[in-house]
Amino acid sequence: SIPTTSTNSSLPSSVDVVVIGGGSLGASVLYHLVKRGVSAILLEKDKLTSGTTWHSAGMLWRLRPSDVDIELHAHTRNMCIELEKETGIASWTQNGGLFIANNNERFSEYKRLQSLGKYFGIDSYVLAPSEVHTVHPLVAVDDVVGALYSPGDGTIDPTGIVMAYAKAAKTLGAKISENTAVKSIETIDFQLANGKMSRKIVSVTTNTNQTIKTKYVINAAGAWSNQISEMVGVEIPVCATKHAFVLTEKLPGMHSGLPNVRDHDLSIYLKTQGDSMAIGGYEQNPEFWKVSKDFSFGLFDLNWDTFDQNLQGHLKRCPAIKTAGIKSTVCGPESFTPDHKPLVGEDANVRGLVYACGFNSMGMMLGGGIGDQVARKICDGSFSVDLFAFDPNRFHPTTVQNRQWVEDRSHESYAKTYSIVYPYDESLSGRNQRKSVLHDLLLERGCVFQQRHGYERVGWFEPKLGKKVEVLPYDFYGAYKDNGFQISGLERKTIAPHSSYLYYKLIEKECTFGLPASHYKVSEEVFAARNGVIIFDQSYFGKIYVEGKDAQKALNYICTAKVDKDIGSVSYTAMCNYKGGVEADLTVSKLGNERFYIAAGGNTVTHDILWVSKIIEENKFEAKLVDKSDEMTLVSVQGPYSRNLMNTIFGSECSFKNEDFPFSTCKEITFMGKNVLLIRLTFIGEMGWEIHMPNDIAKNVYLKLMEEGEKLEKTKGIIVRNGGYRAIDSMSAEKSYRHWHADLSNADTPFEANIGFVATQKLKSNINFIGREVLEKQRDNGVKRKLITLTLDDKSTILHGREGIWRNGKCVGYVKSTAFGHTIGRTIAYGYVKCPEDMEKITNEWLEQGSYEIDDKSVLHKATFHLKAPFDPNNLRVQGIYSS
Repeated sequence: SIPTTSTNSSLPSSVDVVVIGGGSLGASVLYHLVKRGVSAILLEKDKLTSGTTWHSAGMLWRLRPSDVDIELHAHTRNMCIELEKETGIASWTQNGGLFIANNNERFSEYKRLQSLGKYFGIDSYVLAPSEVHTVHPLVAVDDVVGALYSPGDGTIDPTGIVMAYAKAAKTLGAKISENTAVKSIETIDFQLANGKMSRKIVSVTTNTNQTIKTKYVINAAGAWSNQISEMVGVEIPVCATKHAFVLTEKLPGMHSGLPNVRDHDLSIYLKTQGDSMAIGGYEQNPEFWKVSKDFSFGLFDLNWDTFDQNLQGHLKRCPAIKTAGIKSTVCGPESFTPDHKPLVGEDANVRGLVYACGFNSMGMMLGGGIGDQVARKICDGSFSVDLFAFDPNRFHPTTVQNRQWVEDRSHESYAKTYSIVYPYDESLSGRNQRKSVLHDLLLERGCVFQQRHGYERVGWFEPKLGKKVEVLPYDFYGAYKDNGFQISGLERKTIAPHSSYLYYKLIEKECTFGLPASHYKVSEEVFAARNGVIIFDQSYFGKIYVEGKDAQKALNYICTAKVDKDIGSVSYTAMCNYKGGVEADLTVSKLGNERFYIAAGGNTVTHDILWVSKIIEENKFEAKLVDKSDEMTLVSVQGPYSRNLMNTIFGSECSFKNEDFPFSTCKEITFMGKNVLLIRLTFIGEMGWEIHMPNDIAKNVYLKLMEEGEKLEKTKGIIVRNGGYRAIDSMSAEKSYRHWHADLSNADTPFEANIGFVATQKLKSNINFIGREVLEKQRDNGVKRKLITLTLDDKSTILHGREGIWRNGKCVGYVKSTAFGHTIGRTIAYGYVKCPEDMEKITNEWLEQGSYEIDDKSVLHKATFHLKAPFDPNNLRVQGIYSS
């Protein structure tokens, strides 16, 4: 047992960090904090491991579709091994992992996991059905296509790892207090950079009325995390469900050396438990649970009707279970989120409230890695890996405040836990929450929408289908039909399943690792953009004004690019953290010496606002942010003939000639009685303009564009079309344009991401900015890893990211993002490569001299390296220079 603080009277009066929750996450965070010299205490209302940790299955799988997950799981695995040496407490059993594929699509997915694993040094083996029995003799293979075996996988003992963290943390000076509940969290008010009032953590008060002063509170309370956040008036998107597994009696032939098994197609797992087997999975009709404050080590009665969905799969995959008895059932609470990813990071509205919760049954696998990253965030100000997918601010505030949205999305994510991760899949739940004012007009023209950040953004167009492609209310896939449509655990019912649902059918056809059904429709949009005019509704973007006496000073400190330029200038810039990593990439338009305009990616706008606000507040700049994202519409007009169309609408207000309106400049005009900002920029590599306007004139402007576009087509034969983000993604890839969180992140510097130009001009000046010291060194000394552009020589091969990159027969990196270039007719891949250890830095010469291949499902495909963009490498079209 671990000695803990026995009485509340021995609690410290102040610490740097208070960790709430004594499960695997809280214990890991505590250990990693004190290891870095931070004073910290862990408060647990009951005993360590209570809640969800103690009954965890504890399986760890090294092969994941995410490079970040692989790194986090590796750290967890290493911690188990190292802590046993350090504390003598064992928690790790390396019994291996086996993935079973019932169809070719799933088998392809597994082969892609193997390809990525090679870069990280993970040994794995693709098995034919006949070979599966050599690894696990109890697995039936009659319907199996193949399998993937990873011998380095294993099982974590939940109690063992928590006790090991606790013992090691106590040795380093940490304090742990069991039977100590948090009664309240105290905050003080302060003003945000956007003028709104917010709060910051100052202390925590326990159930015995003892107050501990602190700047940080880590919410690691699992399914109870909302009860903690509610103490400061915050609701987070976490739902609790009843999650179960069954432990069999002794099975003949079963032993502790057999691997854990996942059959994703049957949505089940088979966990090795000595001579028994723990069997569980993810059903389509999970039971939600209203969290009970006093629940700690309890379990629920198993609903066999619900579990039967999984049981049928278990019996199919392991027939020996049919004759085995049931030793015990374990049905306990678990927390789930709307996208099946945890919440890790600081709250946008309460400074010092940091989340490490909502782990969707993956807390044991991620615990070690997340504990390390949370400690880095608090000590260094930023994570060392790209954790934006876990950022609590990845959800728009209006969606988090909608409890039905949270529940519906959490259900769909739970039900699809083991579904194949297709690149073009779309959620059916929680839709139509945030929409452009042009939404209905676009729907009439056959727009197939995607949802990002709770926003319905344009995907692609099916003009002949019109409004038939509408997204309908969520029907839960009919999962609760046998329960009279009553959602288990919630006080509401689902609607009856849709008898006909065209949008769903369209998305189903997109779910492939080959060319999606929309491929040729997107190709038509790209053709229009490259040869005529394309119109994009990009209202999904964030639209933020930065105003005040220190606006320019603040942005010059935050941005890598110089913003102290002429009024009307537009700068593409990165915003770096203190380690030089890119926290945001966006454009800044100078509208006046004390007035600037930021256009930021829609998926990251909440994150971007938080980052800029914190820097302004910490440095006491006299500047404020004014978020106009929901009050403005952004329409982009792009293509060789975009000037013709813009002239028909705005020609009387300004000139669109190159000499009057050059690239990367902006003009404010009055149109229809409103202030409109025109910016000459492009996301696709063509001449074009963005129209940033108030919502109340947007419909009229859009209809006017369509009307004048039809005239251009009829009178001059110029193609004018609507376009969506599928086309944008293709064309931006052809131009080597970056996408934050796709191919650059907080873990990548501008020089590593091959966009060093965003900082080189300012580095020649004496202007100080965040990350300057790191970037100066990289400018002078070079970098050892770099993002490169490759195109596949084989036009028929399609990639989707996380494939291995081979140079001269050696794996030197992996692909981060891909797109099919419709103009160049082949797949484009962006990935980071590392140079050999004996090289000081990557050089263009080294890159150009290499012979490249990309490993897709263990098949090496020849690829061509591009030092410049694959399409229009000299940027003539952007400047409005077109050949006849």
